[in-house]
Amino acid sequence: MKWENILLLLLCVGGLIYSGQIHENNEPAFEKPIKTVSPSRKPDKTKEAVSGEKERKTVSEEGGISDPSLKQPAEKTIRVLIKTQDFEGDYHSGLTLVCNSNTKTEDGSRTFTAGDTISLDMGSDLFDQEGALKLFPEDEKAGFTVTSVKREQGTPTYEGKFEIYRSKEGMLLINVLNLETYLKYVVPSEMPSTYEAEALKAQSVCARTYAYKHMRDTSLANKHADVDDSVSYQVYNNVSRQAVTDQAVDETADQVMMCDGEPITAYFFSTSSGSTSTNEVWSETPEKYLQCVNSGGLESSEPWFRWNVTLPLDYLNHQIEKFNIGTLQAIIILKKSSGGAVDELKLVGSNGEKILDSEYTIRQVLSTKGIPVNRQDGTMTTKMSLMPSAYFTCTPVYEQDQVTGYYFEGGGYGHGVGMSQNGANHLAASGKKWQEILNYFYKEIDLCPIV
Repeated sequence: MKWENILLLLLCVGGLIYSGQIHENNEPAFEKPIKTVSPSRKPDKTKEAVSGEKERKTVSEEGGISDPSLKQPAEKTIRVLIKTQDFEGDYHSGLTLVCNSNTKTEDGSRTFTAGDTISLDMGSDLFDQEGALKLFPEDEKAGFTVTSVKREQGTPTYEGKFEIYRSKEGMLLINVLNLETYLKYVVPSEMPSTYEAEALKAQSVCARTYAYKHMRDTSLANKHADVDDSVSYQVYNNVSRQAVTDQAVDETADQVMMCDGEPITAYFFSTSSGSTSTNEVWSETPEKYLQCVNSGGLESSEPWFRWNVTLPLDYLNHQIEKFNIGTLQAIIILKKSSGGAVDELKLVGSNGEKILDSEYTIRQVLSTKGIPVNRQDGTMTTKMSLMPSAYFTCTPVYEQDQVTGYYFEGGGYGHGVGMSQNGANHLAASGKKWQEILNYFYKEIDLCPIV
């Protein structure tokens, strides 16, 4: 064989070997590393894909963006501090739990069978050397029934695990469970399950976003929790799960509101007076996603759309005793928010003056507890612990040329920041989808799934 033929044969063999190596080393496209965007960058707006379908963007735990076809949502766990009776405090002096399935402690040294009752006090020998007791049920859906507290629904049952921490103040009861399961107990506790389906979905996304932000912020880390179960965060398991609210949570699964790559603080409240406010009402730096929304008469049929109450002078004098300004001489509104809420109020007393400079403080000092508040539908309530809202005018009431009290005429119920729940319900009844409702009340947001 001539040397030219030998050389040609060698080249062919080498080419086959090289081609095989290329084929062997090539990875399928779906296995390639996922690229993400820095958390400091705002996620891109949803854009049209080549196919004409909307290209979904997802938010990673680090705040970046990825393709959901490459990465499935991760299970999120939330830690909820269960407060004492009537949500009065954080520390329990005694606890009684019923195990609804076989349960063991973290180290497996103690076991309990379904139906067993665990009674705890400060001297219990179930706590470890660090003062902790962690209970793992065999069936987390069955969870535990806590007979030592009562909620609106009666005796509450909690899904998930329990952790109890003992300290000199008492015992902290922490419910550890999946975020989506948690939401199924929040939504019916925060919004009536009779509301429109799209409103319930909007509430689900608000609740998820609010919880997710606090999970990232670790605001209650010193108490082993992310949130508590009261109005200080979101009301949890005050009302039991409902099929319609479960569906609302499921149909918006993992969806949260983001602004500039971070979850927003998704404030919501009951009823608008016709306009919402920014968070300036709490003397904070206003967030751009919390803008004043003029909803006009959207909620004009709601009982709380307009209300009035008269606070007697003797009662008001009692309320301002702590300020040491003497007897009340005048109430002067100094400043209102862009939405119309009073956020600076001067109390003039016989011995001095006091300026109240936040929405909550104003409503607290002007509490209507035990005093009839008249709603526009003719109904009345005496059960308000705060003034219904800070959207009000104030005029003195005279009898024989003497001031005997102050008349407040106002509108709305709640702080007035973020989404009005009754407004959301009316928008849903008019045909708006949950995405449209959220974009109505919150500005410059991106709706993204958590992964």
